[in-house]
This record gives sequence, structure tokens and C-alpha cells, in this order.
Amino acid sequence: TKPSNCNGSKYEDRKVYPKLRSKLKRSWPDVESGNDTRFWEGEWNKHGRCSEQTLNQMQYFEISHDMWVSYNITEILKNASIVPHPTQKWSYSDIVSPIKTATKRTPLLRCKTDPATNTE
Repeated sequence: TKPSNCNGSKYEDRKVYPKLRSKLKRSWPDVESGNDTRFWEGEWNKHGRCSEQTLNQMQYFEISHDMWVSYNITEILKNASIVPHPTQKWSYSDIVSPIKTATKRTPLLRCKTDPATNTE
């Protein structure tokens, strides 16, 4: 349902000014490879360019950060009693449900295996 792979300007790292870069490192990091710049480039080139008639690259990333700030997912989950625990496990729907209720959007979540424990 989301637009992707539109024509438009390629990602320019210089447009992510230092203060914005610092914010994005907290709100939208590359949690898989750790290469934030490459991750942001991919997000802009795949999705951001589709918004270019309305938002330039800087605005796209500023709004992305602002969206993260407007919903404290950690607090949403905490209020649903979903907090880190050494033995407790939650289903995908257990986690999605309170986020969906609070944001009126259905999140897409992915699990990442913890190499230390070899579990998700």
C-alpha cells in the first residue's frame, strides 16, 4: 500500500545535516548492519522520492524523526506489560496489538536472532 521505487532525486548525504543525522541515529538506525547512511539512502531512494512533490529529502527525514518522537513505542509496550524479561515471551500479535491501538496503524515487525542465546 505504500509507494515505492518512484523517479526523483537520488539520496544526497549532505542534505542530512549534522543535527538531523544525530536525531536519525536514535530514531531510525540501521539495526541490521549498522550502516545508517546506506540504510537512509535506501529508504529515500525506495520511498522518499515518492514524496518529493511534497517533501524534499531533508523534510522527509525530519518528518520521519518527528513521527518517531510522537509515538513512544517503548512506553506503549510498557503500558501493555510488555517489557524485557529473561523468560517471558510474547507472540507477534501481543506486540502488534497495543501499537496498533495507540497509533491507529499496523506496524510491520521483524524478529532478529540474538547470537548470544541463539533465540529470537
